[in-house]
Amino acid sequence: MRGLLFAGAAMLLGTAIVAPAMAEGPRASSENHWPGMQNAPTPALGAIVMPQYAPAEPHYVWQEGYDRRGDWRGHWTLVQ
Repeated sequence: MRGLLFAGAAMLLGTAIVAPAMAEGPRASSENHWPGMQNAPTPALGAIVMPQYAPAEPHYVWQEGYDRRGDWRGHWTLVQ
């Protein structure tokens, strides 16, 4: 019986602490009203430069992982 009374008191105390905080609404930091956050400056169309990537040459890369039997293995793999 004593445990139930303590549990009930804890629940009442918890709701008394949480309820006013929830009634205040969202905090200013949780909103997207920061200066410059949504209105980012857009560059002129002539200023947009897309990077040109050269095709990568085939090379080897070290890869590690588990094989089908569950053993940890490392091996070189050809990447193209």
